[in-house]
Amino acid sequence: MALLARSVSYVLRVTLLGFFIRAVVAVYLNYWNLQAPSTISQTWQPYLYGWHFDLAMAGFAWFLLFGSQQIFNWSKGTFRFFNWVLMLIYVVFATTDALYAKESARHVSYEVYNLMSIESTIPALLARFWLPVLFALCAASLANWFTRPSFKEARGLFSRVFSFLFITAISLVFIRGFEGIPQDPSWAYRAGGESSGATVALNGAYGITWGIFAGKKSSKENIVVPAEVKSADIFNEWRARRGIKQAIGNFDGNIVIVFLEGWSGILVDKKAENGIEILPFYNSLKKQSMHPELMLAGGHRTTEGLFASLCSLPNPPGKSIMFTEIENKPFVCLPQLLTKKGYSSAFFQGSDQYTSGVGLLVLKTGFLASYGKREIPDWEKKELNAWGVFDTDLYKFVESKMDTMQEPMLIGINTNTTHDVILPKGVTTDLGINNIHYADSELRVFYENLKKRKWKKDWLLVLVADHTSYSPNGIFENYAIPYLMKNHPVSGSKTKALFKDTEVKGAFHQNDIAATLADLTGANAPEFLGRSMLRPQDFNDGTSIFHLGESAWFKNNWAVVFNIRKYPEYKCFDWRKDITFRTPMTCPADGEQMYKEGLSFVKESQELLFK
Repeated sequence: MALLARSVSYVLRVTLLGFFIRAVVAVYLNYWNLQAPSTISQTWQPYLYGWHFDLAMAGFAWFLLFGSQQIFNWSKGTFRFFNWVLMLIYVVFATTDALYAKESARHVSYEVYNLMSIESTIPALLARFWLPVLFALCAASLANWFTRPSFKEARGLFSRVFSFLFITAISLVFIRGFEGIPQDPSWAYRAGGESSGATVALNGAYGITWGIFAGKKSSKENIVVPAEVKSADIFNEWRARRGIKQAIGNFDGNIVIVFLEGWSGILVDKKAENGIEILPFYNSLKKQSMHPELMLAGGHRTTEGLFASLCSLPNPPGKSIMFTEIENKPFVCLPQLLTKKGYSSAFFQGSDQYTSGVGLLVLKTGFLASYGKREIPDWEKKELNAWGVFDTDLYKFVESKMDTMQEPMLIGINTNTTHDVILPKGVTTDLGINNIHYADSELRVFYENLKKRKWKKDWLLVLVADHTSYSPNGIFENYAIPYLMKNHPVSGSKTKALFKDTEVKGAFHQNDIAATLADLTGANAPEFLGRSMLRPQDFNDGTSIFHLGESAWFKNNWAVVFNIRKYPEYKCFDWRKDITFRTPMTCPADGEQMYKEGLSFVKESQELLFK
């Protein structure tokens, strides 16, 4: 009992120390202004949520201090000195992170592995900010005094072993959180408040400690090109006519984006072997909507598709930004832009909202709320597949939440029926790919319900796959996805048609979705790499996909396919005539230039992403 009492007292005081440090950092980073209480109230809830990280740091310090004392049976002086060392490390980590955040607008976290090699980081910062460093040394002494652990000599081998096992077990609970999985720094986005809320919530010392022990390596794809290929110049010339520098639209209505889990573009307008149309509802709606001739996915996972679609940037080749050193980088994304225009927003998914970091990512992009299967009332009692609820129950939950939201609203949905082959009882299975056929029927019901809603403002429906789950041999078939966009004026609306319900010629990318919607809503976004489908002629052509070391650069009628490691080998295909890239053709006169554009895009877009 004595050990328990001493432990509780120590952990509580170190946790309170974390609260105090985060408050000081919030003031230092200008998130809080003590003369303007409203700045504090805006991030107060995220600040309180940060106890998760403070407790984890307290549990780690407790394990190191009390656990080591059971092993080495330290004297009182050594015990107290080791606590001072721990507090010094704690405060130095927190101070270092605050200095870095002041310079870079983000916590250190995963970047800790290369801090000694990148420009304007720890060595330069410590030399420049020597006064805060001196403050950290003094603060460590105060922290040591405040936490002042009670000492009791460890006696008896059995008692020491039992105490060590007890400390180890309980500290793991504190460090890992209470949900059975490690608390990644990106969990700070669960606190709400977008990037500012996450910054206030995350204990900087925890971010560094996580980065050290997680053993993360950079996700950046280092691509070497010959000196004669001026990749930066080529990329910058192409980028000059990309992004939404001056938006043309003024749409201020509601936007509903449905990310269709794993839907493949090669199933659109196709029939099963028994002659049944695979996607009858989608196909019929496509004919009444604006849709591109070809839409390509930005990756093979939900987080990759969401990032490409909402932030108009490429993913690291073959990877997601989540759980990498750039997951906390402050990217400009569509939901953030719409929030500034007064939109309410929420994202919904039929699986657990934190699967693969999806819920964290959408909060990072600017959605004000995120919901998964566990937020659906009585979800355990509903019919489930291996991942969560079927789309019917998901759509019902979405509709109920929409009833509580103010217009204009941005709604994001990641469906779940096609996450598995299991279907509800009573559904026939005569198609072989029946789950997507059934999901199409669920989508039809949701659409009809949306049309019946009493909207105050016009509403826009966007249907797009997050990625494909179809895995044939061809690079193209791995990335072709369905996409359509349809506007619905409210009764009596005099709003002019925003776009024509027709096919837009050319190959487009998920990067173009956020760019199109930003252009439509009057939101300037020069940071985007996408182009607006409302006026593609005003932008440079060019679309890239990447698969297992091989990239394809689509431009005009051509697709240039190449391995990023085998310069200068490339092949040319007429993608309209040979969409599966089976028969290479003689390259056009500008084939080499297209190859260099594609190679430069892969290389320089990564430099931009990880900058």
